[in-house]
Amino acid sequence: MVKVVLVGAGDRADEYAKYALLSPEKMQVVGIVDPDKIRNDIMREKYSVPIENCFSSVEEFVKRDKFADAVINGTMDQLHVVTSIPILKKGYDMLLEKPFAVNIEEMKELVDTVKETGRRVYICHVLRYAPFYREIKKHVMAGEIGDIISIQLDEHVSYHHMAVSYVRGKWRSEKVCFAPMLLAKSCHDMDIMMWMLSGAEPVSVASFGGDFQFTPKNKPENAGTRCMVDCPINEECPFSAQYNYVEPQRWEQYVWKPLEAKGYKWTLYEPIDGEQKEILEDSLKTYNDFGKCVWDFERDGNVDHQAVIVNFDNGATGVFNMVGGAPRGVRNIQIIGTKGEIKNLDDCRTFAIRTIDPKEPRGCKETIIDIKEIGDNDGMKGAHGGGDIRLIKDFCDALEGAEKSISCTDIMDSTKSHYVVFKAEESRKSGKIISLTREI
Repeated sequence: MVKVVLVGAGDRADEYAKYALLSPEKMQVVGIVDPDKIRNDIMREKYSVPIENCFSSVEEFVKRDKFADAVINGTMDQLHVVTSIPILKKGYDMLLEKPFAVNIEEMKELVDTVKETGRRVYICHVLRYAPFYREIKKHVMAGEIGDIISIQLDEHVSYHHMAVSYVRGKWRSEKVCFAPMLLAKSCHDMDIMMWMLSGAEPVSVASFGGDFQFTPKNKPENAGTRCMVDCPINEECPFSAQYNYVEPQRWEQYVWKPLEAKGYKWTLYEPIDGEQKEILEDSLKTYNDFGKCVWDFERDGNVDHQAVIVNFDNGATGVFNMVGGAPRGVRNIQIIGTKGEIKNLDDCRTFAIRTIDPKEPRGCKETIIDIKEIGDNDGMKGAHGGGDIRLIKDFCDALEGAEKSISCTDIMDSTKSHYVVFKAEESRKSGKIISLTREI
């Protein structure tokens, strides 16, 4: 059994910690670290953690003798490095939420600490564990499409996901979370690109993007300040708090979090009605930021769409395109090789493998792969297409001596995608093609 301490008692740490409830013989939560007493108490009760093992700070936690095998670090992006270093020096292994650093200097500092301490640090690139991407990787590794010439990835962030997380939410601005959109949201996708082309090194990158839709200057002239209070376009606005979070319910894990400070508790993903509905609606009408007009938030130049082009040392190219505000949240992937191609079929459950064959009427053979599992790849209900639970299981297995899986992302592997993201942002802001000389 692996004993873990949760550092940062938020949604992401909780998502991984659920493995302790599903498989108590494999993992046990034995400690909580969070300055928010409400969150600390909620997680302590949920996972039956002794009160003496609950701490308000990392400094307080590391004063104690080591009493667990590992830490799940689910703090906010800008806190990842500053919280991880003392924990690693204390002797804990770690599962660290992505992005593991918010700039190159932080990345180097954490990598140096990992080398110095010899601790194992795995990064939460959960899409590698989603059955859909894992199955594609197996076919790539088997050589079925030959050497990769080009990989093209799209992420369409749904309008409601964009609004709740990256406009109204805590990832809306680098001033708030210290991470640009490409790092906070799409390092998943950049990691998939590097993973599929794992034998090649990126040598240059170019990127373009901007805030097309959500800048305050685009606010309709007659829009109000709160959707459910003074807005005459509430009924038809696609970003209405009423019709995004209450009718129907979406993103409960974010939208109702402000109510915790007032002592209100609710059960995620269960229907709300009656008095409960009145309490939640009242919060959107008064103090809850998620009830404010979507155009009244300052995003400080953060993007809602971005394109990235990467050139690799073997001549291959990678293209990633992120668009926030799409009707439906979806990811697309197409990998073209010297012998064929792999392409998803409008979901993250099925994909086609097309191999070159001049004897075939269409010039190729086509095989449809159905993994027979469809998950929540948008993230609205957590899970990431089944990736979350598989990641934490893999982490526990690795700590108990199992051989690394093909999906395993130790920190040294993750530096490649992070570095490309940092340099892509440099390109976007400067308008220049950036050469990559990775020193880590």
